[in-house]
Amino acid sequence: MPDLDRYWSLPAGEVLTALGTGADGLGSQEAAARLERVGPNVVGKHRRTSAPRLLLQQFDSPIILILIFASILSFFLGDAVDGGIILAIILFSGLLGFQREWSANNSVQALLSLVQVEADVRRDGRVQSIPLEDVVPGDVVLLKAGDMAPGDSLILHSNELLVDEATLTGEAYPVEKEAGVVDASAPLAQRTNCVLSGTHVVSGSGDVVVVHTGAATELGRISKGLEQKEPETAFEKGLRDFGVMLVWATAVLLVVIFVVNVALHRPVVDSLLFSLSLAIGITPQLLPAIVNISLSAGAQRMARAKVIVKRLDAIEDFGSMDVLCTDKTGTITVGSVNLSKAMDVDGGTSDRVLADARLNARLQTGFKNPIDDALLAGAPPADGSATRLAEVPYDFTRKRLSVLVGENGASTLITKGAVPNVLAVCDSAELSDGTTVALSDARDRVDRLVTDLSGQGYRLLGVATKALGAKTEAGVADETAMTLVGFLALLDPPKPDVDKTLAALTNLGVSLRIITGDGRLTAAHVAQAVGIDVQHVVTGDELDGIEDLSGIVQEAHVFAEVLPEHKARIVDAFHRAGHVVGFLGDGINDAPALHAADVGISVNTGVDVAKESAAIVMLESGLDPVVEGVKLGRQTFANTEKYAFTTISANFGNVISMAVASVVLPFLPMLPRQILLTNFLTDMPSTTIADDRVDPERTQSPQRWDISFVRDFMIVFGLVSSVFDGITFVVLRLGFHAGATLFHTGWFVESVITELAVLMVLRTQRPFYRSRPAPVLVGSSVAIGAVTLALPYSGPLAKLLGLAPLSATVMLTMLGITVLYVLAAELVKPFFYRHRRRATAA
Repeated sequence: MPDLDRYWSLPAGEVLTALGTGADGLGSQEAAARLERVGPNVVGKHRRTSAPRLLLQQFDSPIILILIFASILSFFLGDAVDGGIILAIILFSGLLGFQREWSANNSVQALLSLVQVEADVRRDGRVQSIPLEDVVPGDVVLLKAGDMAPGDSLILHSNELLVDEATLTGEAYPVEKEAGVVDASAPLAQRTNCVLSGTHVVSGSGDVVVVHTGAATELGRISKGLEQKEPETAFEKGLRDFGVMLVWATAVLLVVIFVVNVALHRPVVDSLLFSLSLAIGITPQLLPAIVNISLSAGAQRMARAKVIVKRLDAIEDFGSMDVLCTDKTGTITVGSVNLSKAMDVDGGTSDRVLADARLNARLQTGFKNPIDDALLAGAPPADGSATRLAEVPYDFTRKRLSVLVGENGASTLITKGAVPNVLAVCDSAELSDGTTVALSDARDRVDRLVTDLSGQGYRLLGVATKALGAKTEAGVADETAMTLVGFLALLDPPKPDVDKTLAALTNLGVSLRIITGDGRLTAAHVAQAVGIDVQHVVTGDELDGIEDLSGIVQEAHVFAEVLPEHKARIVDAFHRAGHVVGFLGDGINDAPALHAADVGISVNTGVDVAKESAAIVMLESGLDPVVEGVKLGRQTFANTEKYAFTTISANFGNVISMAVASVVLPFLPMLPRQILLTNFLTDMPSTTIADDRVDPERTQSPQRWDISFVRDFMIVFGLVSSVFDGITFVVLRLGFHAGATLFHTGWFVESVITELAVLMVLRTQRPFYRSRPAPVLVGSSVAIGAVTLALPYSGPLAKLLGLAPLSATVMLTMLGITVLYVLAAELVKPFFYRHRRRATAA
């Protein structure tokens, strides 16, 4: 059996034999067996996290690992109770996070199945579509324009096949591929008989046999070797900055508290456990799980709005988006192209032009498109007299498509495409009376006609022909010295009420930019019709002459006659200017911009490469799902922020209070087990915060992580918390002459109850009585509050936790302090937000 490591150097027949397959592909049973053996066709970063790995991730924080080590150490030093309880609380916290996160992941996987990319394969003697991840070595796959390469494959047959390999080779231009044998030493860029994983078909078609899938592909090996990581999103950067701030705060407090307690001659292990427990106390331990739960809940809500999220962190960036770049077709316009007129170069109706255009549309075998559908709508059935002899597929450089048609023993090349690109290959024009003149003699009337119709919003295509005698093959070289026969006027009118949708986006703080390949006049007409600023309309040629686009992208709202690389440059310019950019596209030429955007958005009817490149896929075209998605993204961000803000401020206040109390009290203010139990209990209602209601005003503008705001919030409301902790200390110690156990119990109850209560205050910027929390949040908070009040009276369990029953007087006093704390936080809140708004405005 030949070695398939260099399969590109072998004849196709040998490769098929070595793979145990044939030109008709595999049988379903054999394919299933191979899938079981080699695994799903995904590269590492797209693999789903396994249950054991996700569980272990709940305990991978350095602080938690150190605390586990210290707890185990306490076993050997004779304090098995403390060590055992701490380990149990850590375990339950991890299991809670795992359960919610695993459930969230399952929900997201179910949603992703709605927008999965598929491949056309030959199995059981017929062509069928299967998920791309189910493709196995030995599958024979049929490729067409817009398809993703199903794996590292050898070409069996091809027709003008052009493949974009920029992902692997960095080559900006598509590469022509064809069947054959290539030298064994050929590098990636020279393997012209292969289609490799991670690349996509730009034009043409072909049949390939898959040799390697998943991690065994070139892309898989490169990704593993370089440990490739997705570019950091705006939301991920905010979380990272938030984490860095917490690390510094935690490290300083841990060291100071440990040193002070050791200096007070307290046992080293007890001091270490206490310090580490406080360090965990200040960190929002469940933040990763809460983020995942919030995002997956947001993904499910967005799915109900016909928006499917492929990458969870894109939800937050969707809400943060302040610039949306989009083509006009299907978003601004109805997306249903209608043929208004087929005309000769003088503007008169021409049946001949329509017939030629229909032949081109009917016989082309490339990507199915709405323009050809419009041309063929109402066309009489083909009589079979005309046949396709050859084809020069459409690509985004030539912007035209040619078919060599054979009829009555003669061969005619029929070309249609963008007017400038068709004119570029013509040297003559056929007038309405049938006479042929030099194109230069007809150019004035052609230019007037094109300008007039484009200004009315029509999209124009040119149609040209060339007699090629008895030739049976054609290529790009034949697209010269052609005769312009006429034009097709196509109309895609604006959607009804699209102006209201655009106004809704504007009210949400999202600025729209139209980026289209259509002509300047056509794009300007459509944009102006829906109220978009057309004072500055910039073309692709003009962009080529500008090195730095940062200025022009701020001024212009319409970009016309652009190429794929222009779209990516525009998106990148917005990104570098500090905007969170969304790009909505569904075509082959949109892939680079979808990759470059913070939020790549496609439509489920788009080509495979667009759906694969996008982070979000809409089940319906248009901007209405975008409006709803932006609102839901902001709701998700707001709920994630609620957890971070309320938890970090309460925890910061408690830690500061305990740090001070540990110095002035003759005993530890709270046992390590009680600190962790407090953290565990107060985190439980927070796992439901993803389903909380969000005040409408929170969705009216883009939201981003502001670390200075988080810091100020933590300090201000943390200090408010510390004031009432101080009151609790004084009342317990001086008012009730509390010893260690009574002090621990009283403060434990006060700490949990106040954090649960203040959550209802700090979850909203409104007065708390004017913002209704979700019933599940209220219910879980009440339930945990009841458990907390009952724990001191739980007998053996209370004793194990170091708690003791409280008298009615002490309990009512703790509840009274809680009420005062809630009122104080409510009074401070409007002053804090007013000051922040002034500081931001300044």
